[in-house]
Amino acid sequence: MARRPVRSFVFAIDFRVPQPERVWPLLEANRESFADLGAYYVFAYESTTEPGRVLVVIGVQTEQPLLDLVRSRHFFVWFDAVGIDDIPAVFAGETVERLDIADMSAEGSADIVVVTITPVDDVGTFMAHVRASVDNFSRAGIRKTVVYQAFDNPREVMFLQQLQSQDSARRWVGRSDIAAEWLAAAGVGAYPPVFVGRFAHAMRLGQTSGTGRR
Repeated sequence: MARRPVRSFVFAIDFRVPQPERVWPLLEANRESFADLGAYYVFAYESTTEPGRVLVVIGVQTEQPLLDLVRSRHFFVWFDAVGIDDIPAVFAGETVERLDIADMSAEGSADIVVVTITPVDDVGTFMAHVRASVDNFSRAGIRKTVVYQAFDNPREVMFLQQLQSQDSARRWVGRSDIAAEWLAAAGVGAYPPVFVGRFAHAMRLGQTSGTGRR
């Protein structure tokens, strides 16, 4: 029987917990579960504007179908361990493009992120607009932009931007006319508000075999 091709997925889980500092030790304690999913990295960010809000981004390489991953018992065990009362919405997608806009080793922090999940009319048109806006991003203090496309909705994207400082992020989200067009749909309907946070934890696992056992 032919093996399924190995595919790469990105999961982003945005949730709120009373004690976000409990999340990082629990991520480490569930390292084996993440490995079973086929994860090769787990990044966690803590909101700097909304106490208790946390974003976890998981990169997975696996032969399993996406739906099997989403239904995996490992997700539910981890949610229970963290103390999430309601199952949060999970963004599942793949990387469209990474744009390195500035030197990540330059002076200042690259630990600040702005993350937005938003609908778009057409991903190709959206990406052309993103590329045309690189100079504006650079002037706003954005050092890197990564765009992901959702698997269940080809007109939904998540874009994660790394900024040089908290002040840059605050200006970008709160007072930038340029940002308004990028952030307008965030927080509308089923879409969560813009996430502004700092890097809190990284777990890197070895290159997986792609089995993604459940």
